Amino acid sequence: RSHTPPQGVNHHQREPLSSNRAHLSACHPPSSTRATSPARDRSTFGANTIRDSRSGNMRSGVAHASATDERAPLLKDALEKTRSQGWVRQTWMMALALATAAAALVATRLVGSRSGAAMAPFHARVVRTVRDYGKNADIHTMLWTPTGGFGFDPYDHSYDLSLKTAAVTELIQKTIELYYPGRLTPEQGPFEIVFVVTDFPQTNCVDKTKQNVGTTCTVQNWEPIFTFSSIPRDTSILPTLVGATLITFSKAVQAAMGMPAQRSSNEGWSEISTFDVGRDAAPGSASEYEFDNLIPKIIWRGSDYPFLGPAFGAEHHRESTCHSILGRNWISDHCQLQELLKYEDTEEAFRALLGSNEITPRTRAVLISRLDGSWIDARFSNIYWLTHPYRFIQSQRAQLGRRFNLDAQQPMSAAELAKYKYQIDLGGWGGTTWTGTIHKMTMPGCLFHHETTMKDSYFEDLVAYEHYIPVKEDLSDLRERFGEVEADPELCKRVSANAKAWVDRFLTRRGLLFHNYQKLAVPLGKVVDPYGKFLRPFNAVHAEL
Repeated sequence: RSHTPPQGVNHHQREPLSSNRAHLSACHPPSSTRATSPARDRSTFGANTIRDSRSGNMRSGVAHASATDERAPLLKDALEKTRSQGWVRQTWMMALALATAAAALVATRLVGSRSGAAMAPFHARVVRTVRDYGKNADIHTMLWTPTGGFGFDPYDHSYDLSLKTAAVTELIQKTIELYYPGRLTPEQGPFEIVFVVTDFPQTNCVDKTKQNVGTTCTVQNWEPIFTFSSIPRDTSILPTLVGATLITFSKAVQAAMGMPAQRSSNEGWSEISTFDVGRDAAPGSASEYEFDNLIPKIIWRGSDYPFLGPAFGAEHHRESTCHSILGRNWISDHCQLQELLKYEDTEEAFRALLGSNEITPRTRAVLISRLDGSWIDARFSNIYWLTHPYRFIQSQRAQLGRRFNLDAQQPMSAAELAKYKYQIDLGGWGGTTWTGTIHKMTMPGCLFHHETTMKDSYFEDLVAYEHYIPVKEDLSDLRERFGEVEADPELCKRVSANAKAWVDRFLTRRGLLFHNYQKLAVPLGKVVDPYGKFLRPFNAVHAEL
């Protein structure tokens, strides 16, 4: 589409931020939406109508036909890439391309893209940060200018990430409007926010051996990068990384603000799940959920995802059992389960694989369970998503899983899981389970919390032996921790009660808002309010709480 750059700006000389951005800039300029605070009419947010802060007139904040036209070059390129693929894979890739293009269009509409609006050039430090982080690492920027308002690049390499980008930019915009209204006036200068929504920071710069002087991984000089998923506990790995509000809380936080999300996603990552006997259990079964009647075993069901990415090194990265999703390569050629076929005795095969340091914590738990099911019941479930659906049933992974009884026949419901005394939240692709931890904290038993190299935005509020029983990343102390709680039932009862009380407080309106204030609103000041002039106190904004 045609547009007029700001005076003195040559968009053709802008340094490309990534392959995605370079492609986008060739097709069309980034989308943007009108500044929407403080004169914004909040009651019209869901209708994508914005009030002009200077004239008071109402104007549309959405590009309609033009937005569809903007996605056309992206869709065309995606479809062209499928022509060299096999017929079945081609069909699958075409469906993925269509879904991704549709998600990008949705993302454009969510924040309110305005056709013809141009974004100011990126600050040199932001350009360097995005470039060094990695062109294929799905890093984004969100810009605000007094004339163009909020804008962001809605395109991502997958449908899921496009939806997450839309959710995050909506939360960022509303947080700034609510707590920094004085920063969004016509006389204020522009600002730009760098953020990521992938399950973990997918930059090769997490490898400290690459963080030497003279390399592109000069991480200490990067702009703040806000991540809405899991981050390393070791803050020295990426010192400018900011662990913002976990994306799963986004919809609930916006509702607590009184500004519901424009799009209610049904994706699993967008919901906060809890367990309630009265709501989730069968009528008349309440006695089965009393502590003394719970099954005295550790229970786990979950997917066979890899554990973190290769950049985390051999100490932490673990590939899944067979042919799984692995970054941009999609399918791994390595199948660990083939190792089991070398042994005539199944137990000997399981012990041999347990002796490997290449298996994920989830695989380790499942193998331990297969060797001794008297104290732990762990199986993979929902593995359908780990390989191409059209060939999974007859895949090598499925056949080996059936042969060695590693997969559950059916997923367990929350009501079934809650009948066990000990829950465990084994980390997955991002090193955690996001709000799977909260869900299990609300069950009648106590939680064995998997303490990995990663953490989520609320983990710092939880205390070992007060809200959970700690377990090491490699599960080397799992049997010992089980023995502790079995020998001291009161410990598990106390931990369970404390965990439920914490969740009840956290999920109140005040709890969610205060968490977002601490984890997103205050840290945003590094970018939008470095001199501390505009941030409104929490109690002043929410006096009714």
